[in-house]
Amino acid sequence: MLVPLVWQNNYVKIDEDLKTITDRLSETGSHVEEVTIITSQLESVVVGHVLEQEKHPDADRLQVLKIDIGKEDPSTIITAAKNTKKGDYLFVITSGTTMDNGDCIGDHDFFGINSEGMLTSYAELGYPDNVIPKEFKDGVIILNEEYKPGTPVSEVLSSDTPVIEYEITPNRPDCLSIIGMARETAASFGKKITLPSVDYKENDEDIKDYFNGVSIESENCAKFTTRVAKNVKVAKSPQWLQNYLILAGMRPINNIVDITNFVLLETGQPLHAYDLDKLADKKLIARQAKDGEVLKTLDREERKLDSDMLIIADGANPVGIAGVMGGFDTEVTDETTNIVLEAANFDGASVRETSKKLALRSESSTRFEKGLPLEMADFASRRAMKLISDLGIGEVVGGFIEEGKENSEEKTVDLRISRLNSLTGVDFSKEEAIKNLELLEFEVEDIDDNTIRAKVPFFRTDVEIEADLIEEIVRLYGMGKIEPKALYSSLQRGLRSDARLLRDDLKRELTDQKFAELTTYSFISPREFDRMGVLEDSHLREYIKLTNPLGEDFSVMRTTQISNMLDVIAKNINRGQKDLRLFELGKTFVKTDSNLPDENDTLTMGLYGAYNFYDLKDIFEVAMARVGFNGFTYKTQKENPIFHAGRCADIYYGDEFIGTMGEISYEVRDEYNIKKGALILEINLSQIRDQRIKNKKYTALPKYPAITRDYSFVTDRNLESKFIEDTIINNGGELVKNIELFDIYTGDQIENDKKSISYKVEFRSDDKTLKEEDIKDIEENILNDLEKSNIVLRS
Repeated sequence: MLVPLVWQNNYVKIDEDLKTITDRLSETGSHVEEVTIITSQLESVVVGHVLEQEKHPDADRLQVLKIDIGKEDPSTIITAAKNTKKGDYLFVITSGTTMDNGDCIGDHDFFGINSEGMLTSYAELGYPDNVIPKEFKDGVIILNEEYKPGTPVSEVLSSDTPVIEYEITPNRPDCLSIIGMARETAASFGKKITLPSVDYKENDEDIKDYFNGVSIESENCAKFTTRVAKNVKVAKSPQWLQNYLILAGMRPINNIVDITNFVLLETGQPLHAYDLDKLADKKLIARQAKDGEVLKTLDREERKLDSDMLIIADGANPVGIAGVMGGFDTEVTDETTNIVLEAANFDGASVRETSKKLALRSESSTRFEKGLPLEMADFASRRAMKLISDLGIGEVVGGFIEEGKENSEEKTVDLRISRLNSLTGVDFSKEEAIKNLELLEFEVEDIDDNTIRAKVPFFRTDVEIEADLIEEIVRLYGMGKIEPKALYSSLQRGLRSDARLLRDDLKRELTDQKFAELTTYSFISPREFDRMGVLEDSHLREYIKLTNPLGEDFSVMRTTQISNMLDVIAKNINRGQKDLRLFELGKTFVKTDSNLPDENDTLTMGLYGAYNFYDLKDIFEVAMARVGFNGFTYKTQKENPIFHAGRCADIYYGDEFIGTMGEISYEVRDEYNIKKGALILEINLSQIRDQRIKNKKYTALPKYPAITRDYSFVTDRNLESKFIEDTIINNGGELVKNIELFDIYTGDQIENDKKSISYKVEFRSDDKTLKEEDIKDIEENILNDLEKSNIVLRS
């Protein structure tokens, strides 16, 4: 933000040197990037009045001018400039002048006629090309007002004033204006600003006789204010107005456009003036564009619009891109006689997206996209009409037309003095805190000994919480004044949560069993549920959609990690891996009635290679037992389409269902390009976390030897092994120390609907050495009970 001091002084005058001002502003949070001065006080570059002009007798391209520069005799100046004529007021660099760049201007003989100096252009005085008025780009400066000959250039152009460039942070749109920085400057030096007058003279007519009103048809426009001026005389702006714009980095165009730009820079509120007579139906509409609409903007480029863009339209066509740039067909020109002035408040996100899509940024879009207060629209509109009236440019028609919200919601924030002092280490009194806030135009109410309440000014859209008020007080105090102090705080011992401890222990156990850990994205594609064959009414499809996803492949939050595991298995197989042991301890997400989902700690294990269902079951049980969980049970599950119907089981802990394990179905394997059987287990750790056995009890090694027996039973293929195991335990009681299933066989010598299932059973007593007769009755009871269920020893 460029702030010429000559302009800022209209609102607050600081009687300090430039370094003191810039140092203090940087200290209070307005970082000064650079200070520039166009020219120094060149007293010998002065206003000249052209008394006579004629062609050089010996050079067709040269003109001989007699110019009054305030001395007793006029000076003779030879020039090749084509834009001069008798009666002009312009600038003369007199002989003997040393310019800021070191060039020394002296007398020069042009074909027998001596030139006593030279005329000058903006570029020769050091002005950047982007601010020079177009008519003076290739010629000398011609003033459009009369000045006393001999007046120094600095008095006319204010070219010797310092221009301070500030770095404005995105949260402070109020500082993208001269008034905004005047407020900061005033507060930094304990002063108040004087706002410009917005009271203007209007005629007795009614705006409705000239203009048919405005209409807001989009939620992206919060407010739309219009005023009308008639009998407008479009011409060059007065020199002071041109000077202010040039110093602040803008090129003068004409008096109407210059006034809108002046008010934009002064207040931070963008304005736009339309030629009223070019508007169809004499009305303005804020609406979303239609896909395919085209608008030729002021830069003479045709812009293709879409329905995501907010535009301003008349009764027939678009006439402006809201908050970005106006339309070429309704711009103010030298022929314009009646104007309607727009001052509106547009949604910042909408303006930013439109500007980005069109690759078109402007001073207006820069301000709108950061958010502007509603109140500023009417103030800026009245300020522009005040300038039109005072400068005699046109006649302001009575009244105005406005739609939308009137004012922003009032905000108040409470501040505890004790909190202010504890955070800063400074002993602020309540009176000091109030004073600093009032300098920044907060209205402060004294609540009690420790609390004050601040009403936030409408232009401070960044202030929301107590910490914001503390920052305001401290920055005026000066961050550099705060003494460094050692931190004082009560210390607490950091401990890992039970959930973290369980995860760490389980990771260790699984890696000890040669498993590799995975970490995959929590976001997946909804197509994964189709690939896994998940039923339409399955709870797994009750996923949460992301509002702004990275893409279709990451658009929903996962309810299972199985698809991630299958992806990783498939990628590793494709790279030549033939033996895989993988696990992931991650989060799955369950939709709830509240705004936030439930996040479940989920364990997913995967095996690929020479493994079967029981390998996965045994590895799982061993790992879980070592971290404090025993007593898992399994029930056959034939309805889960992810798994093979005959090789899948639901997992229970106690009576609670916690997950599923099994071999992936042929159909799902084909979807993921997995050629052989893959085994996957998934459980919800969050369900059983609190049931973990943390205090382990150890028993002495057995003193007495065990008797082991191998049994092979023939049974129905669909019988669950748990039935046989429970029968053995129920009959053997405490003597049964271990049961190991070591073989399942189907094939030759076994009927088609049968299977052979083999166990190693260990019997041991804690009190004596067992003999054959000690287990004889137990064996008979086991075999008799099993035989009742058509389960017999294999012969």
